[in-house]
Amino acid sequence: MEDTCVDLPSECWELIFNHLHRHHHQFLEPVSLVCKSFLSLSNPLLLSLTLSPHTISVLPRLLLRFQRLKTIVAEEFCGDLDALLSQIARSHLSLQSLHLSKQKSAPLEGLRQLGSTMKSLKSLKCYNFGRLCDGDLIEISNSLPWLEELDISYPTVEETGESEGHITDAGIEAMSKKLRELRKIDVSGNFFISDRSLVALSSNCVFLREIVVHDCCFMTPNGIGFAISNSANLVSVSVNRLDLNSSLFRSSLQTIENSFICARALSAIEFSSMVISDALLCSIAKAHLPLKKLALSHCQNFTLLGISSILHAYQFLSELDLCGAYFLTDQCMKDLSGYLSNVTSIKLAACSKLTNSTFFILTKSCSSLTEIKMERTNLGEEDHVVDLVKNTRIRSLKLAGNERMSDDSLSKFASVCPNLQLLDVSFCAGITGGGIAEILKSCDDVRHLEVNFCAGVKSFGADSKLSKLGVLKAAGSGICDEGLVMVGQTCPWLLHLDLRGCSGVSTKGVKEIVRSCKGLREINIKGCLDVNAKFVARMVFSRPSLRKIILPIGFFPGYNQRDFLLRHGCLVCCS
Repeated sequence: MEDTCVDLPSECWELIFNHLHRHHHQFLEPVSLVCKSFLSLSNPLLLSLTLSPHTISVLPRLLLRFQRLKTIVAEEFCGDLDALLSQIARSHLSLQSLHLSKQKSAPLEGLRQLGSTMKSLKSLKCYNFGRLCDGDLIEISNSLPWLEELDISYPTVEETGESEGHITDAGIEAMSKKLRELRKIDVSGNFFISDRSLVALSSNCVFLREIVVHDCCFMTPNGIGFAISNSANLVSVSVNRLDLNSSLFRSSLQTIENSFICARALSAIEFSSMVISDALLCSIAKAHLPLKKLALSHCQNFTLLGISSILHAYQFLSELDLCGAYFLTDQCMKDLSGYLSNVTSIKLAACSKLTNSTFFILTKSCSSLTEIKMERTNLGEEDHVVDLVKNTRIRSLKLAGNERMSDDSLSKFASVCPNLQLLDVSFCAGITGGGIAEILKSCDDVRHLEVNFCAGVKSFGADSKLSKLGVLKAAGSGICDEGLVMVGQTCPWLLHLDLRGCSGVSTKGVKEIVRSCKGLREINIKGCLDVNAKFVARMVFSRPSLRKIILPIGFFPGYNQRDFLLRHGCLVCCS
């Protein structure tokens, strides 16, 4: 094989490896182990690295090996974070993004060192920090003044009713004066900031493009309106839990309705769990925005009139989210479908009046659709026979929680979506293994399948074509050892398998999966009490591709064994 590497020009091998990286990433690692030449060709293709406490000792070698890294993820890292950042600062990488979320506190010393050497860093994620206050935010801004993206959402500081120890308007104001290049910020879950923070961000960060403001109880429509009106480059705004109809804000000169007239660049509007009006939707319709995405998830008080006006105005919309719009019926969707010819993704979860008719209306009328989300609707209910027209663009169907949906309905859905790649029918009590087998016969390109808590799904049938299936999530399903034997026979390239809480699974079935699925990387057997804990080590040694095993509670191996298995490349844990 080493000789073969020399025979072909390096440019040819680079093209081959680039193709693998883009289209068949799961095969890149085993191929890279064939020879040193292949290893050197694959190393530059890794752009993102996720760290665990166990990798700190080998981090210098990893940073030396993967010199084109752009993103490092250290979420829930429980080691010395300052020491970690110090090593990264000395690596001479051109890092662009750093994820430090779910930490106890901000690693200020490490960030200072990083800021002194790594001017390429543009994105910093610090969500779910145990402690994050104004002083920390100012120090981060001083250390990394060139940041373009910052996530400081949902700090987990204990609620005391006092602003001390939290991020406040004063901290946001000081930060906004330092981060002049800021393009995107998420301040969700910071309870002590108000409209004053939005005014500061809009006034000082002139390049601001995206704002996410969820669960900030002191924010009002006035602040949101100011941000929309005064951020000339704003392309996306995401807000939740505001009452835009409240009489408290009606007398304000700066209302959110008239702010959209000034928003010349706004292409994505996301409102969730809010009280909105048809008047607001009509004002958006009249604003002539370059709107591509509209989300009104679980919003209240608007009607078909309001949504019709906005869809009529923006027939180039590509993403639409109307989850929880309880008033929508099949006839409503038929009336609206004429405006949806360019929509690629539609989400209608929790619209309880929608039946199979809506599904077939969408697949027939919306020629650009690639994703349909109709969870917890009334799928399974049919009023009349409909004309089944194939839609070859649809790749993803998320249909979980439809208890009335039957195998027959699922078979019809499959017949009109022949190029399906992702299917989620979790919590669908009427679905059986036979129904899944039928849909997989029609859709042989399925790569991701979810049948969580489908008690009727025990196997998929030995004749199913599942050679491309990479992810199977079957937690709490009826799948048993016999079913796993069939999965092993029909899914040779399975990568991720979730069997949480499958009481019919034992060591026998897991052994067959590990033996048959040569590329298996992750398996979750939490709650599978008939799996022998002593089999874990054999799993790791017999299947070198395994990277993570999630065990039942009580089966947790000792530190020495965990460390030993980790040195063989597999993390063994209970969650």
